[in-house]
Amino acid sequence: MPFFHNDALRLRRSEILRHTGRLAAGFVLLFMVCAPFWDGSYETLLSASLLNVSRLAVVLVALWVVLDGRIGARLRRKLPLLPFSLLMLSGGALFALSLADPAASDASIMTHALLLLAMGMLLAAMPLSLIEVCAFLAIPAALDVSGLLPDGAGVVSAGVMPTRVLFFVMTLTAGLSALLQLHRTIVNIRQIAQDPLTGAYSRGFGSEMLFLGFEAARRNCRPFSVAFVDLDNFKQVNDEFGHDRGDRILAKSGESLIAGLRRGDVVVRWGGEEFLVLLPGLTTGQAREVMRRVVDKGLAELPDGSRQRCSVGIAERIEDKIEEPHSLVDLADQRMYEIKKDQETDGMGFSQAASRSSRPGGGASSATVILHPACETSLSVSTIIT
Repeated sequence: MPFFHNDALRLRRSEILRHTGRLAAGFVLLFMVCAPFWDGSYETLLSASLLNVSRLAVVLVALWVVLDGRIGARLRRKLPLLPFSLLMLSGGALFALSLADPAASDASIMTHALLLLAMGMLLAAMPLSLIEVCAFLAIPAALDVSGLLPDGAGVVSAGVMPTRVLFFVMTLTAGLSALLQLHRTIVNIRQIAQDPLTGAYSRGFGSEMLFLGFEAARRNCRPFSVAFVDLDNFKQVNDEFGHDRGDRILAKSGESLIAGLRRGDVVVRWGGEEFLVLLPGLTTGQAREVMRRVVDKGLAELPDGSRQRCSVGIAERIEDKIEEPHSLVDLADQRMYEIKKDQETDGMGFSQAASRSSRPGGGASSATVILHPACETSLSVSTIIT
């Protein structure tokens, strides 16, 4: 179901649907060039008949999909299956009009039926969800119920299944193949896009999400923040408790980050014990409050009863005047290391005294995460203990 898809699957599926739609549109253009020679209608191709106007409409839709230009680009991004759906609808309308046109020859009708069959078969190359497959199956079913899928007399007399049954069976087979394509896409994304230990996105896919999110924010003139998170003293954790326990702490830290953020936020395992958090639509101050809430109590419990802390650096494209997405990451990374270097923190932006007091029996004081002073002028170095 589309509403269960994560960001990685939506992105990959959108790319596949767009590229497959362009391939289908190219096929339709080639088919429409050859069709007049197959059905013998090339002599009347320039006449102003309803059938020729319908053919021209199909060609224009196919050209719009092939060119993939700026016209309707935002709509295509939101509805990646729209171009192929328009091709199917225009092909179906062409077939219906050829049936209704008394001047259309039998060869012309069969040629347009063949185009619709070919479009149905192209569904097999697209990763479609169950809802989308049912919607496409509803098209031949509706045509069948309405009686617009006549049997070819020659086919029936030869003892072969009727055209209407053939059309429905081929579309059904293509729909099942499309579901299989979606399943394979999901499996591939889980293997490639997600880090198996933490459940966060891999760095390669995260870089792609960073670029797309940054460009979308720039296009819509919206803020786009990133938070660079580095687990505190993690080498010491591995040395003291073992790498197996360290992996479990790292996995739990990733889970805590993902669970504490919004659905549209993206958590990327950037490398080792480092995470990159993409926070679209948030200003620096808003991102600071979100990250404070997520990391304030630590990301995982350590074997000695303390909590795994981390350092957080935040950068935002508008306030920091950043023009490139990876420059934004570099700035957040730099601010995170400035916290480690310049402040007496435990690696997460907490003071050492506050960290000790947050251990069992260490006192009732709580600590406030310290982000880089550039994130908010009111958040100064002296604001350590609350």
